[in-house]
Amino acid sequence: MQIHIARDGKPMGPFSLEEVNRQLAAGTLSLSDQAWYEGAAGWAPLSTVPGVSGSGTTGSPPPSAATTPSAPTVTAPAVGGAVIAAVPTSQTEPLAIWSLILSLVGLLAFCCGPVLGIAGLVCGHLALSKMKTRPELEGRGLAIAGVIIGYFAAFSWLLYIIFFGGLAMLQGIAEGVSN
Repeated sequence: MQIHIARDGKPMGPFSLEEVNRQLAAGTLSLSDQAWYEGAAGWAPLSTVPGVSGSGTTGSPPPSAATTPSAPTVTAPAVGGAVIAAVPTSQTEPLAIWSLILSLVGLLAFCCGPVLGIAGLVCGHLALSKMKTRPELEGRGLAIAGVIIGYFAAFSWLLYIIFFGGLAMLQGIAEGVSN
């Protein structure tokens, strides 16, 4: 479980529950810092997160909700009446975007289709492996679409080359036989 912390509107973390308790004990985090975790209704003081204690010991983890996959969009008043805007907790992996763009252009471009299709494939696979190691990154759907379209583009161009190359070869053989 990851806990996202914000202090004065600036994101910190995400941290595990154990790390939050260690940092509270060390004094680098405060119970008045704003916190959000998957399944929370919105940003609230860190002291209200289940399992968080100032002593550094871990308690029971907060409940998770599988239906809340994205960052919070609710604002919550901070201690002292200031309002903290929702802190974005993830970003889209740029390679996932490039994968989709290169694959689509590779599917449609006549001059450099196979090269761009393969480049889209490579970017898509790299993006998926990065997202596997860093789960806070988004864009899995873009990367998967880029990979699928990239395979289709590369395979289509391969068939095109084989078919028309084969026809050209047969035509050359037929012309050689008739001469």
